[in-house]
Amino acid sequence: MGTKAFALRGSLLDGPNIQKLAESTSLDELVNRLKGTPYVDSLASVSPPYNARRIELALRERLAVVHHSITQGAGRYGILELYYLKNIAWDLKLALKARALNRSYEETVEYIDMKAEELVGRRDLLVKVLSAKDVNEAVTMLSGSEFFADVEKAAAAYNSKGEIRFFDVFIDHAVLSAISKEYSLNPRLYAGKSADVNGVRELVAIDVDAYNVLAVLRAKLWGLSEAEIQELIIIPARRVQIPILYSMAAADSVTEAVKLIESSYRFQLQGAQYDEELIDMVEDGFANLSKETATLAFVWQGLSPGTILGLIKLLEFEVSNLAAIAIGVEAGIDPKKIISKLRI
Repeated sequence: MGTKAFALRGSLLDGPNIQKLAESTSLDELVNRLKGTPYVDSLASVSPPYNARRIELALRERLAVVHHSITQGAGRYGILELYYLKNIAWDLKLALKARALNRSYEETVEYIDMKAEELVGRRDLLVKVLSAKDVNEAVTMLSGSEFFADVEKAAAAYNSKGEIRFFDVFIDHAVLSAISKEYSLNPRLYAGKSADVNGVRELVAIDVDAYNVLAVLRAKLWGLSEAEIQELIIIPARRVQIPILYSMAAADSVTEAVKLIESSYRFQLQGAQYDEELIDMVEDGFANLSKETATLAFVWQGLSPGTILGLIKLLEFEVSNLAAIAIGVEAGIDPKKIISKLRI
């Protein structure tokens, strides 16, 4: 399976190809160009008139198929299966936010592909969530799943503060907590052969740190209490240790909280005028570091779970870039501006 990971790594789109796609003058032209890439089969089900939403769903479908296939072939690495939950979580966030906003099944299902759920036999559960009469019933439908406890808290936070993005934060908490726990229980299983990196350690550390830092910052911005923010933190933490995260939760402002991570991560954060903008810049810093680390996994690891996880993360970045291009082309945005927002 490591060999397949290297082969798929070679099929990722390079900078010139990404630029050519961003220079498409219409969605028709974009789709025609994408049909010359590994996404050709996924796009076969998308018919004109095209829109960015349907294109993104087709791209995400291929991501789910490749992720599932490579995870099945890898065998005993449970952490790869847990990373697959991110595909399920993406749809679940949309479904729960739609129910909270009283959007109908018909309105919402257009934004969800469900291929990720079909591959692991979980489509019926998502349909039940989408069909629930309200968000409280939707939460109840998840009873017994790995998401239930966190989704209950998300609904309570949303009802208290009115911020719909609490569903994103709490569902991410469910996924990253499971990933962190699996790595902590089986560190030797994921150990690499190189002295430079310990298997998937760096990739997991960045993901957990990014979640913890961003969850604390956003929860502060959205008005949770210090105690409530502390409950969001995943333990064990990684580079950004618990005392620092608790100090961030207690800080007087988002700006002061961000300063506390400088001993662990030094991102370029100059120029932010608002708290939201500063938090977005921190998120970009973690994302860029994650992409760099995933790329280096192919140098460090040879054939290993680190290589496979690195591929999955690079595919996620590619799909995000292509989806952003589709949105930009649909809106008639200048190609240079589109490219400036991509992670390539």
